[in-house]
Amino acid sequence: MKELPNPETYEQEYKYMPWGKLIAEVIDTVVKEAPQHGSILDLMCGTGYMLGEISRRRDDLWISGVDINKEFISAAKNSRSLHHAYVNLDCDNALYWKNDSKYNIVTCTAGLHHLSYESQTPFLKSIPDRMRPNGIFICADPMIDDFSSEKVRKIASAKLGYEYLLATVNSGAPDAIIKAALDVLHNDVMGFEYKTSVKKLEPMLREIFSDVKTTKTWPDKESEYGDYYFICRNSK
Repeated sequence: MKELPNPETYEQEYKYMPWGKLIAEVIDTVVKEAPQHGSILDLMCGTGYMLGEISRRRDDLWISGVDINKEFISAAKNSRSLHHAYVNLDCDNALYWKNDSKYNIVTCTAGLHHLSYESQTPFLKSIPDRMRPNGIFICADPMIDDFSSEKVRKIASAKLGYEYLLATVNSGAPDAIIKAALDVLHNDVMGFEYKTSVKKLEPMLREIFSDVKTTKTWPDKESEYGDYYFICRNSK
C-alpha cells in the first residue's frame, strides 16, 4: 500500500486535482445551510482543510473533526483558521468513534473509500444518530464505474485513476502531487482502498435518508465515474 502524502502535499492536492472543485462546493453548501451558532462534524477530516475554510467564513459555528491519522490531526490543530473557541479535534477511528453530541451538519469527504466495502453500510447507517432534527449529511467521494466482479472493479479503478492522473498533470501540478495521484491509482487498483459506484452508493443512502440530492462536479463530459457529493436530509 502506498502511504498518504505529508500534510503539506495533501493540502496542495485541492489546488491541482479535480477534487478541489468538489470540496469548494461542499464548503459553500455548509456555509449556506448551517444555522447561526450551529454545529459541524467532519468524519475523516484529514488535515482539517475544509473545516478551516468553513471556519474562516463562519466563525460562529461549533466545529468538530475526527481522523485516524495522527500527523493530519496535528496539522489541523496547528491550523490558524481553527484556532477559535468552538473547535474540537479528535484522533480516532471514525468508524468506532463515540460521542453523544448531535450535529446540524455531518460531512464525510474523501473518507468513505478508506473503509472496507463491508464497513461502508454500517458507517452510513450510524450517521442519523449523530444528526440533530432536520440535520444534513454530506457525503463526497470519487466514484468508479459500476462493477460486478473483482476484475471489473480493477478496470474501473484504473479508468478513474488514469483520468485523475491526466487531469492532475494538465493542471500543472508539481511532481509531489503527480506522485500522490499515481499512489491513489495504485491503491485503488490493488484493493487497498475501496471506491464504489454511484449505482451502489445512491440506493444505500436512499434507504437511510428520505431525501438525497446527487451532484457531479467532475468530469464535465458524460460519465458514470467522477467526483460526486450527496446531500442527505431527514433521516427515516
